[in-house]
Amino acid sequence: MKRSTAFFDRLGVLILGAALVALGVGAALWQQGSLPFELDSLNVGAVADRQSDSWWPWALGGAGVVLVLLLLWSLLRRLPSSAGRELTLSSDPSVPGSVTVDLRAVTKQAADVARDLPGIRSARSRLRWERSDGSRVPVITVLARTEADASLATAATDLATVRRHVAAVVGDNAVAVRVLLSS
Repeated sequence: MKRSTAFFDRLGVLILGAALVALGVGAALWQQGSLPFELDSLNVGAVADRQSDSWWPWALGGAGVVLVLLLLWSLLRRLPSSAGRELTLSSDPSVPGSVTVDLRAVTKQAADVARDLPGIRSARSRLRWERSDGSRVPVITVLARTEADASLATAATDLATVRRHVAAVVGDNAVAVRVLLSS
């Protein structure tokens, strides 16, 4: 998730939480009769009078459209980005052009390699960009599950093959590989 999206999510939750706490405290104080002001009844006349105005339905409709657009924008911010799925590799400066690698294909291949190892029952992988030392680094996470009778130590040693295959495709230190092993 993008940092700005996480910030606005947390800010929204903070505002909503504070409003709900204030509403709950106010309701509890009202029930006990401990409000610092007198409140015998609620006067909703101002709102009821506005409902008969010709602009009221348009204002409510406009507010609804704005709310729907904000929610759609929020949902679109959470979609996985197609940006960053390709990695440009450093190449020989004497050769013009550049070489790019499709990281989705490398991620899928890493899971396939892990799945073919002896003692591995299933394997799946995912690609994420994570922050490390101030820069964004692609991280391929391979989630592998061993057979019931397989040795975890042997499977962990064999899974180093996955790292070697990724390094053969993209070069050393271009992509981080994380292997999570369970039985």
